Amino acid sequence: MLASAPNTLDGNPLDADACYQAFAHKDAAWDGRFVMGVTSTHIYCRPVCRVRLPQRANCRFFLHPAQAEAAGFRPCLRCRPELAPAVRWWSLTDAGSILATQASERMTQTLHASGTPTGMQALARELGVSDRHLRRVFLRHWGVSPLQYLQTQRLLKAKALLQGSQRPIADIALACGFGSDRALRNALAKHYRLRPSDLRQGA
Repeated sequence: MLASAPNTLDGNPLDADACYQAFAHKDAAWDGRFVMGVTSTHIYCRPVCRVRLPQRANCRFFLHPAQAEAAGFRPCLRCRPELAPAVRWWSLTDAGSILATQASERMTQTLHASGTPTGMQALARELGVSDRHLRRVFLRHWGVSPLQYLQTQRLLKAKALLQGSQRPIADIALACGFGSDRALRNALAKHYRLRPSDLRQGA
């Protein structure tokens, strides 16, 4: 069952009506600020996606793809959410938001630079907080656990490489932090109900 999207997250307002209008007008200024999940298809898209505008009642809005995936949606093969520009909210008065944002950005940077997922204990030490505190703040800010967030980033990176290159699947699996070709195939099947060949055909 699909979960409802939050209206706000850690003080960051998410105006569903404004998001819907942005999607209706394919407004590029909103690209990267949210993704929209459609309950009739179980797919989530960027605001600039050229798909037919769904009914408002079928739309759910999320600040980050990881939230959409945690709610049961899969990424669109047309607009490719993994290519959206990174836009984050910052507040000088909200240490929790800053900490969660720094953690997510470093996790993503490390994954894309080396293909090796960041260990939460090492990341917590780097940010000067306890592992438990970082997990708690991360969950409160993003609405998903660090593990769910990282899994989404790994899968989106694999999706981008499968659709944008002809690299062997085994190489892509290692580059995205999966231990083997089989592990990547299993993750794609579990989370997206897709095979690597489906993504290559979708390219």
